[in-house]
Amino acid sequence: MTTFTEPTSVLDGLSEPPPAPLPGLDVLRALVADAALRAAALLDGPEGALADGAAAPSGAAADGVDDVTADIVRFVAQNGDSHLERAAHHLGVPPGRLRLLATAHRWGGRPAVATCLAPLPADPEVLAAAEHAVQSLRPSPTAPVERHHNHLTDAPARVQLRYGPDRRWHPYVERYGGWQPAAAPHPDAATAYRAARTALRAATRT
Repeated sequence: MTTFTEPTSVLDGLSEPPPAPLPGLDVLRALVADAALRAAALLDGPEGALADGAAAPSGAAADGVDDVTADIVRFVAQNGDSHLERAAHHLGVPPGRLRLLATAHRWGGRPAVATCLAPLPADPEVLAAAEHAVQSLRPSPTAPVERHHNHLTDAPARVQLRYGPDRRWHPYVERYGGWQPAAAPHPDAATAYRAARTALRAATRT
């Protein structure tokens, strides 16, 4: 009778650093784990892979995100800050900016990164419908709401909704003088607005 054991990575048996120019063991282990996650997403089909944030087919950048940026942000989002500095240097962006993109990815994958990176234009009717949908939820309903590109900003409430290439509303909140991704995106603007308000209340309690 054959007994099967849980598979392990060959890297787990290594203790000495690999020879140059290979990266360190910690990086190699992270890359192996990342490859496993991507393979699992691909087994779910192309739609599952893209929703998880894997790069689109080579050269595809209809969402405004190049594949290298998308891959690096996804890698940082899945592996935490341990590789943040090196990844930021590779992309040529400040670490704080990359951390923001990684946070967006954790909430909504590649579409969230695209939404965070560039203010793509949105249909004015879509923005108007969203403003109407959130009006009853606003703590200062008579204060003006700003519509700009794909952004719907309720500054007094410290809430901003961004309409993404996935046709969902991505909730942002104002913290430390800037806008930060705060919750998972949703097709319904009112639901996204509530999620942002909930995130603000939770931050206040901590």
